[in-house]
Amino acid sequence: MSFVSIQEAQDLATFASQSLERLALAEGKLDPANDALVEERAWLAAAARRVNGELEDTQTALLAAAELPELAGARKLKGEALANAWADAVESVFDAIVANVSGNGPLIEALFPHQRFASLRRPGTAAQNFWLEFERRSESAYVRRLCGDSAYEFLPPLLEAAKETERKLREAMSPKPLAAPKADKLRERVSAAAERLELALRQTRSLSEAAFAATPSVIAELGLDAKPKRRLPRSEPTKLSAS
Repeated sequence: MSFVSIQEAQDLATFASQSLERLALAEGKLDPANDALVEERAWLAAAARRVNGELEDTQTALLAAAELPELAGARKLKGEALANAWADAVESVFDAIVANVSGNGPLIEALFPHQRFASLRRPGTAAQNFWLEFERRSESAYVRRLCGDSAYEFLPPLLEAAKETERKLREAMSPKPLAAPKADKLRERVSAAAERLELALRQTRSLSEAAFAATPSVIAELGLDAKPKRRLPRSEPTKLSAS
């Protein structure tokens, strides 16, 4: 049985998304008022359902496999997105205090004596130090007392949101070591899902050709005859050495 690599699965997922866009355009080429084209429209709809279902399964498998070393690049992008989400959450605390209380009152001084928000969007020592200081200040007796005041009911959920986004960022930037058996299972799950997606894409080409047998130029026009590019000959996955 052939093995679909993580990189190939990512390529297939991208190609499948493009294929769904092409199928949506193809549906517009079949006159909905023409009853003679009922089956042709049904073929395209069936192709879209099949690709969409297998694409979702492949994307889910890739998401579950995020810990694999092959997905380090994707994790970096995710880390950057999480860093931005964390910065947004911290800035939301600041903005809410300014809007609801004051921009230069004691609460701002208690939580944000140094408003270097730009550092939060660059994961590193500066961001970590900012968070440690912010976390310490948010747990102070003064801030906790205000969180229990009905006039500051906006504050606790915002502080909790900042804490949650920081936790997600920390986990993404410091993944736990992945045991070889688990890594193999994750790769196998991705490979199996991608194999099904690849089959759905082959079926889509056949169904598209059938739907436009009378007007084959549409196939090339919309790229419905395109095939996903292959990176390298397939081989068995590289297994992690047992620790």
